[in-house]
Amino acid sequence: MSTITVTDDSDREILSSVKHLISDMSPKTKKLLKKRFESIAVRPCPPIEEQLLADEISGKSYTKEEVKELLLSNLINSFTIRNSLLKNSISGAEVATLLDCSSRQTPLDRVKNKTLLAVKDNGQWKYPLWQFDINGPDRVIEGLPLVLAALNVSNLAKISWLTRHNPVFEGKTPLEMLENREVEKVLTEARGVGIAQ
Repeated sequence: MSTITVTDDSDREILSSVKHLISDMSPKTKKLLKKRFESIAVRPCPPIEEQLLADEISGKSYTKEEVKELLLSNLINSFTIRNSLLKNSISGAEVATLLDCSSRQTPLDRVKNKTLLAVKDNGQWKYPLWQFDINGPDRVIEGLPLVLAALNVSNLAKISWLTRHNPVFEGKTPLEMLENREVEKVLTEARGVGIAQ
């Protein structure tokens, strides 16, 4: 097993953050992360044509170790973002209780029909809590099903887009716009998400 060389305080801070992030992970997530690290460790260098193109675009030549460090950093950032997006989520059983339905299949059917939003994580569906509204149609924020159907991206990307501040909405999130009943404005923007420019 290789070791991490700590050279300065910023390296120590990064290492401490990574250790903290890993300690909060479930055993299954840790196992998946270990597999990804192992795949990075044995990943071959990119073909010379790709490497030359990357060097030309970036203006820098990367060593094999630098490429691995960048891949690892990207992987850690991806896990951190995913965990952050799903931190206030509830289970299918809890959603069934909120929706007053007898089956745990009903929430999943609604995900498939794009009237609810969920992401599978560690073998279980996680439903962001912010989408529910006791006064909304079908107990979700008004307009959400229309927006979910219009977004042409993964469910995790939908969560990210809905909760990220957007300059088009004067810094508000699409979710805040839906809460303010500005469904048409959100729909207009949602239709353009995921379309190549």
